[in-house]
Amino acid sequence: MNWGNKILIAFVLFAAFILYMVVIAFQQNNDLVAEDYYAQEINYQKKIEQKENLRKLEEKVAVELDNQSVILVFPKSQKPEGEIHFYHPSRKLFDKKIAIVIDQENRQVVDRSKLIAGNYRVNITWTSDGQEFFQQEKIRIQ
Repeated sequence: MNWGNKILIAFVLFAAFILYMVVIAFQQNNDLVAEDYYAQEINYQKKIEQKENLRKLEEKVAVELDNQSVILVFPKSQKPEGEIHFYHPSRKLFDKKIAIVIDQENRQVVDRSKLIAGNYRVNITWTSDGQEFFQQEKIRIQ
């Protein structure tokens, strides 16, 4: 085999590698963390104030897991109105937003069957007595 054939084989292998990389790149999922990230960044001061209000509370929201559900226990002094966002970092498709509807024991029970297995950030945003609060917890659903 002469040097011309070796150059041709090297060129063909390089072209095949580039083509393979292009195909792989087009198959990747490129979900954004949030579609409105710019507006969220502008309103970040509000999130800081919500976290500061949470820091002043004596008792925070407890997030507990059992075999069938995720249980959020709100402080007894709170009458929350707001939203729970189960944020799945790897796929936006798996995110869930649920309105806060508590029972007589200040608990919200979320069925685990509604959530895909994986890591979640539970973002809880609520208003009580005219004050806004934000709490974030990490959980793993298996």
